[in-house]
Parts: sequence; structure tokens; C-alpha cells
Amino acid sequence: MKVNRLISIVLVLLDKERIAAGQLAEMFEVSLRTIYRDIETINLAGVPIRSIPGVGGGYEIMPEYRVNNRYFSSEDYSSILVGLSGLSAVINDKEIQNAYIKIRSMLPIDSMKEIELKADQIHIDLSRWIGFDYLMPYLEAIRTALRNSNV
Repeated sequence: MKVNRLISIVLVLLDKERIAAGQLAEMFEVSLRTIYRDIETINLAGVPIRSIPGVGGGYEIMPEYRVNNRYFSSEDYSSILVGLSGLSAVINDKEIQNAYIKIRSMLPIDSMKEIELKADQIHIDLSRWIGFDYLMPYLEAIRTALRNSNV
């Protein structure tokens, strides 16, 4: 969905200093032309994105721009990061990886180190599940059912 991709692009740009259009196209599995249109749409929406030409160039958000991230406490962010990192060890899914990147990009700069420290203190090891490959289709079926609100 285009809106999800646009929001994801903004969050990726907030997380990284600069990223090439080709990397964005690969990340979101779309064409370069689509990325160029998305960047223009994001600019029109008021998010200040600039392009840097040449080697090491790419797109970046102006350093002064930040998303309002006061909705979550540092404990909330830590809990979300712990959960997503544990889940991504079991289910290799781009949605989970993108959610992790989005949450990390929203971390308040002044408490980023504290949040990362708390998130790194707990590690949910679900590797035992990985040995049971036959369970993966069931886990995916449960996940799909939950996503679609099926019983």
C-alpha cells in the first residue's frame, strides 16, 4: 500500500543519515521511478527531504525535522524493541524488520542510549523454535489468522 510505503520511507530517512534511491527501491521492492515519485509526494506533504548528488549521495531529511515521539515512554520503546527483536529471530518477515526500523527511528535522541540499554538487557531467545521447521507453517497460519481477524 502506498501510504504505508510513504510512512516507511519517512521513518527510514529519519533513522539513517542518508540513503540512496536504489537502496530504497530495493528495500520496498519498487522501481526507482516509484521512489522518485514517493519522495516528491513526501516533500509536498511538508517533510523536508533533500537530495545530495554524487558518490555517497542520496536522500536525507533536513536535520531540524523530527516526528513528535512523546506518545511512548522509554519503557514502552524498550518493550517494543525487545518483542520485535525476539519475534524477528523466529519469523523472518519484512514487516517485522520494517516495524523494528520504524520504532528505532522514533527513539527520542535525548534518551536513545537509555532505551537501547534497556532493550539490550533482555533477550528473548526463541531459537529453540527454529529447530522445529515443521512448526513454521503453523506459526505463519496463526499470524495470518490474527492479521485477518479469523478464528
